Amino acid sequence: MKEFNELVAVVDELLGENGCPWDREQTMKTIRKDVLEEVSELIEAIDLGDNDHIEEELGDLFFNVIFLSRLAEKEKRTEMKKALLGIKEKLIRRHPHVFHDEVIADQEALLKRWNEIKLTEKGKEHRTSVLDGIPKGLPALARAQKVMKKIKNVELLQLRHNVDLSFQTEEELGTILATIAFKAGELGLDAEHALKNHLSLTEARFRIFETKS
Repeated sequence: MKEFNELVAVVDELLGENGCPWDREQTMKTIRKDVLEEVSELIEAIDLGDNDHIEEELGDLFFNVIFLSRLAEKEKRTEMKKALLGIKEKLIRRHPHVFHDEVIADQEALLKRWNEIKLTEKGKEHRTSVLDGIPKGLPALARAQKVMKKIKNVELLQLRHNVDLSFQTEEELGTILATIAFKAGELGLDAEHALKNHLSLTEARFRIFETKS
């Protein structure tokens, strides 16, 4: 796509010999948090249904991905074309019912087949726990739900079934938050998304209050 290639060219100019001094000093580590911030802003735009904001945040995310890809090349970690080829092959491999002749009966069979394919992929042989594939950089509530979905053992999770909110320490607070996240998962709810939505509503109400004060 012409527009994608043009954006790559702009990033290359920024990182070039006569490019931006700030951009040229960046590393994958120095901007890794920017990616999380941009994704969060895109999620907020989607939740608000703000199409102009969605367009802008998608652009910011595209920039960050390309910028990171070029930094990866600069640091001799990998190449953009290898990343693109890798994700293309992964998508084809994980969708044999789309790109090949495999027939899958229903959603349950689809999930089972998806997990079977994932277990055969490169790098999975080094995992010693079902928890190894959960990113540690996920927001805490989102990560909690993924961990609990994998564990599935209530005794190991040390949850409080009767939450009274009378906590005094961070450990007690952590138990309460974990209990809420687990219950949300049982109900098919997204705890992270629920909290973000609640905060957005609270902020909107407060802004209205500010204008009237």
